[in-house]
Amino acid sequence: MKSQKELEFESLYNSHKDKIFRLCLGFVSDSALVQDLFQEILIRIWRHMDSFRGESSISTWIYRIAYNTALSYSAKEKKKPEQAPLPPGMDLKEPENHTQEKESQIRKLYDAINSLTQTDRVIATLLLENTPYKTIAEVSGISENYVAVKVNRIKASLTQTLNPNGK
Repeated sequence: MKSQKELEFESLYNSHKDKIFRLCLGFVSDSALVQDLFQEILIRIWRHMDSFRGESSISTWIYRIAYNTALSYSAKEKKKPEQAPLPPGMDLKEPENHTQEKESQIRKLYDAINSLTQTDRVIATLLLENTPYKTIAEVSGISENYVAVKVNRIKASLTQTLNPNGK
């Protein structure tokens, strides 16, 4: 029989796993590292569930943990020496119901997001989740008005990165 904490965690996992995973995609590009970061975030949420005080929404609290974990994880990964890639044809991909073209477009988008500054990465990934500016401001630690300014700059930057010739 599951404990109350296990049931709560399972509910949080089911309602937030996709958003957390997509946030991970915005911070690291290698699929194995995405999985590692995703797992690290879930472990931290589990460990700190008892410390949630209800001062913000549970979603904001989870995003904050995910954001802080992603920041420290990506900084740690940048310090590691680069590992050799898998041989051609041995690329492991996430199983999804996307066409190859759509998968390619999504990968390009997340590669572009990954090239942004750390704060811009979290704003972009939360924006893709239709997260309200107020929540983005709480998670990123900047004002709601500045979120709006940054969103415009991020959109312009991503448009330039994804369509360098304006096409």
